[in-house]
Amino acid sequence: MDSRLSPDQAAAREMAIDFARKEVAPHWRRREAEGGFQRDLIEKMGAAGMFGCLFPEEFGGNGMGFVAQVLVMEEMMRASIETGMPFNNQGVNVPMAIYRHGTPAQKRRYVPELVAGRTIGCFGLTEPGGGSDAAAMRTRAVRRGDRYVINGSKMWITLGSVADLILLFAKTDPDAGHAGVSAFLVDTKDLKGFSAKPIEADIGTRCIPTAELSFQDVEIPVDSLLGGEGQGFKLAMSTLHYGRVCVPARGLGIAQACLDMAVQYANDRVAFGKKIGEFQAVQHTIADMLAQTEAARWLIYRAADRAERGESFGREASIAKYFAGEAVMNITEKCLEIHGGFGFAREFPVFRYFTCARVLRTGEGSANIQKNLLGLDELGWKKIDRHAA
Repeated sequence: MDSRLSPDQAAAREMAIDFARKEVAPHWRRREAEGGFQRDLIEKMGAAGMFGCLFPEEFGGNGMGFVAQVLVMEEMMRASIETGMPFNNQGVNVPMAIYRHGTPAQKRRYVPELVAGRTIGCFGLTEPGGGSDAAAMRTRAVRRGDRYVINGSKMWITLGSVADLILLFAKTDPDAGHAGVSAFLVDTKDLKGFSAKPIEADIGTRCIPTAELSFQDVEIPVDSLLGGEGQGFKLAMSTLHYGRVCVPARGLGIAQACLDMAVQYANDRVAFGKKIGEFQAVQHTIADMLAQTEAARWLIYRAADRAERGESFGREASIAKYFAGEAVMNITEKCLEIHGGFGFAREFPVFRYFTCARVLRTGEGSANIQKNLLGLDELGWKKIDRHAA
C-alpha cells in the first residue's frame, strides 16, 4: 500500500476540510441548540460530492473510490457529529446495495438521488428482538398478486423518522431461516399503514434522529423487491462488509477531534502554576491517544485500499472496525479526563463525541461480533467472506 494520497484523494480531503470550515464549524452549536434534522445540510453535502466517491458519474457519483470516501467521512465527523453520521445512509450501505443488486430501473431511480442528498435513505434491518441476530427478524412480507403486504417493526433506525426511502429487510419465507429473508425498497411518501416513531436516545447529537418503524398491512409493488426473494440476508451481509470499511472512518474522525481538543486544552489550562501539558501524566495520556489514533487510521486506510483495488477486504475491514471501535472509546475517555469537569460542559463537544463513540462501537456489527468473526477466521473454522458478494 502506498501511503501517499493520489491527487483525487488529496482533493477530496481538502474539499471536506474546506466545507467543514465554512459550513460546519461556525454553525454546529446553533444547530445543536435548535435540534431537529438538517435536510438542507445533507443536500449541501450531496451537492459538494461527498456521498459520491463509490459511484460512477452516470449514477451521480465522482468515482474517487474508497480511500477518498474514508478521508471525507473522517474529516466531516472530525468537524461535527451531524455531518458524519449520515454517510452510510447516503453514500455507502443504502445506495451501494441498490447499485450492486438493483435492476437498471432501480439504480437509475434511487442511486443518484441518494448520492445528491435529495432523497434521505435508511437501513431497516434491526428489530426490537434482534440486532446482531439479524436472521431472527419477525417482520413479514407476503406476496399477494402484484403486491407485497408487510407487517412488523424495526428499531434503532438512523434517520428512520425523516427517511424518504427504506432499504427494508423482511421474511418472505419464515421457515427458511437466513434463506427466507428478502430486501425491499420502500418509498415512505403517502405510505398507508406505515409509521415512524422517534426514539429518545442520546447518540451525541440532537440533529440525527433515531426511530422505531412500524408496518401494519403495508402494501408495496412487486417491483420493490431488491435482488430476488431469499437474497436479503446475503445482500445485507455483503453490504455491511462495505460499511465496515467506512464506518470506522467516522470513529477515526472522533478520535482525531478528541486528540486535537486534548492538545489544545493541555496547552491552555493552567493548574498548580503551570500548563497541565507540562505534567508527565498528561503527556503520556496524549501519547497514548496519538498512537491509537494513528494505528486505527492505517488499519482503516488499508481496508479501504484493498476494497478499492478489488482485493479481498472482509478480514481487514473487521480488524479495522474492531480496533477503531475500541480505540475511539479509550481516546474519548482520556479526552474527558484531561478536560476534567469542562468535558461535560456544552461549551466543549467532548461528551458528545464520547457518547457517539459508544454508538459507533456497536453499529455495523458490535465489538463482540467482530471478535467472533476474526477468531473463527484465524482458527480456520469459518472464513470471513473476504470478497463482498
